[in-house]
Amino acid sequence: MIQSLWIINSIALIFTIMIHNPKSQGMGGQNQLFASTRSAEANLNRVTWALITTFFSLTIYLAITNKLD
Repeated sequence: MIQSLWIINSIALIFTIMIHNPKSQGMGGQNQLFASTRSAEANLNRVTWALITTFFSLTIYLAITNKLD
């Protein structure tokens, strides 16, 4: 059960990292032209950090439980 949750979390983490906008500003910062783009990027950052935290927590949990078995 935990291993399947870890796999789903890994796939979601890869997906969220891949849909991030590049950080290059280009022609005068066109990536942040609209306020909704900034809020969407902020929410995507929050989701990504939550997935990273969950991924590492599950990895540590699985490592400890597999060592005890």
